[in-house]
Amino acid sequence: MNTAAAIAPTPRSPLRRAADAIPACLKRALLPFLLSRLMIVLIFSAVPLIAQVPVERWGKDDSVAIKLSGRTVADGLGHLAIGNDSAWYYSIAHDGYEQRPFDTSKQANWAFFPLHPLMWKSAAAATGEWIWSGIVLSNLLFLAALSLLWLLMRRLADSERLADQATLFAAFWPTSYFAMLPHTEALFFTLVTASFLAALTQRWWLAGLLGFCAGATRLNGLFLAPALLVRWLDSERRLADLLKLAPIAGGLAAFMLYLWTATGNPLAFKDIQVAWGRELHAPWTALLDYLHHPLRIIAPWNPKILHFSATVLALCSAVTCWKRGWRELAVFTVLTLLAPLLTGTLTSMTRYAGVAPGVYMALALWSEKHPRFGQIWMAVSAMALALLATLFALGINVGGA
Repeated sequence: MNTAAAIAPTPRSPLRRAADAIPACLKRALLPFLLSRLMIVLIFSAVPLIAQVPVERWGKDDSVAIKLSGRTVADGLGHLAIGNDSAWYYSIAHDGYEQRPFDTSKQANWAFFPLHPLMWKSAAAATGEWIWSGIVLSNLLFLAALSLLWLLMRRLADSERLADQATLFAAFWPTSYFAMLPHTEALFFTLVTASFLAALTQRWWLAGLLGFCAGATRLNGLFLAPALLVRWLDSERRLADLLKLAPIAGGLAAFMLYLWTATGNPLAFKDIQVAWGRELHAPWTALLDYLHHPLRIIAPWNPKILHFSATVLALCSAVTCWKRGWRELAVFTVLTLLAPLLTGTLTSMTRYAGVAPGVYMALALWSEKHPRFGQIWMAVSAMALALLATLFALGINVGGA
């Protein structure tokens, strides 16, 4: 008997070799991604069909039937793809920024940063189609974000179980339906998480480059600068590494320079906020206002009880991350909350908190220590996601107005 032949490993099939080549973080993120996206697709597809049936027919007409098909799914997603913030980004991608002297007499697309529409325009140029290019791009980015979150949690906590939990909480966050449509959530979450991961592995130049891109996606991309400075202070503190983080401010600086040439006002992105009725207030104003009127749980376009709870949860997550030694995540979370709180309202706070990786990592830690809490939060979060997605499909954008 040939001993060498007896112990030779069995050749793997091409399919098996392809599966083994997929990074573990992508494999572990795929199931939460698919489950959460499937739920949202079903809601976005079925709710418009249900809404078309007059209320008086339900329970009285046995012929009422709701049927899903590829066409209804496409119509449901397509109808929601370009609306609210994504309509502004579409206008930038399709027609560019408004070229006129700055004024606040009406809303303008200067408030919206350029990287997302540039990527959308590039995708549409490659496919020759706008709506589905934006949807596919956002979903691929969100899958990448979940994979990077899994990897970040795995390396910081040295636990695959905690990484799985953090990814699950992120996939079913109450406002994660925005990451399915051509909004900035998926892109920004990907860039922020990747930047933290790069800094953790001492690739400071990459962290700075990703920070540049984040700053060109949203104003709060600039918050990566103080957050990563904290990480640098906990490292070897080499000046060369600190200088590699300098590009983080470049994304905002480049956009300001462009706005200066287009409108004459480099701060047009900020000053135009007045057209949406946003003004500066003390950051605790909105929180105290809710505490003074806790039974006023919903105001027009503002489910206060949800946004207040998400804000408190995110603040608690910052404390947990700080105590755990993940101080850069804590700093970023606090600054991410501080910016919208300065407008004096809780509107969209759940959406703003949803791009802070530290929130999901703290949730995973709490869930590990108190499993019942994790189960309750998961149920509440999934139900909130279903409710907000249903309202969004009906044209009621209370999750991120």
